[in-house]
Amino acid sequence: MQPTVIEQLTVQMLCAIYKKLGIDDGFDPELVSSAIASNDLWVLDWAYDIRDEQGHNPPHVTAVVDTLDMYSFLGDSFERLSPAERAIVEGEVPHASSLVQFRGYDGNNELDHRRAVRYLVNDLDRFESMKDVATLNSHCPVVEMYARMYEVFEPIRAQLINRLMGPHEIVAVLQAAVHPSNR
Repeated sequence: MQPTVIEQLTVQMLCAIYKKLGIDDGFDPELVSSAIASNDLWVLDWAYDIRDEQGHNPPHVTAVVDTLDMYSFLGDSFERLSPAERAIVEGEVPHASSLVQFRGYDGNNELDHRRAVRYLVNDLDRFESMKDVATLNSHCPVVEMYARMYEVFEPIRAQLINRLMGPHEIVAVLQAAVHPSNR
């Protein structure tokens, strides 16, 4: 359910009152105000478990969560590889050490994704290992690239119970970043 303009205004005014009076009852008026203003109502569900009858994560939020999960595993797994295993990855994917790091989303064309990362990491305290890269601007569209990578990662993810990714799994995911017409 989308709030009407009057409902949005009412919430914004209540947030201003909260801030002015310094009310501290578990609701963050800055977060609520920001989520209402940007029409990211999913944030309220994640922060306060507030669901409406049609409440669900928008597709871009699901994609961002999947991407951050994938990059968490890529970074952690690559970091813990032995020197010989790193050599395998670097031999198959040049500059792999930089490619296992999340690059952000495009600041011109992927604003919903960028906002979702900011909310998830900075406001909702998810993916805390991504704090340093949450606001990066990739300066080019990356949603499709991340989706190709996640398509390879998803079946691997199902097997990552009590273990990290191996070198060949990392290579497979990183190679998916290259568009099929350029392989």
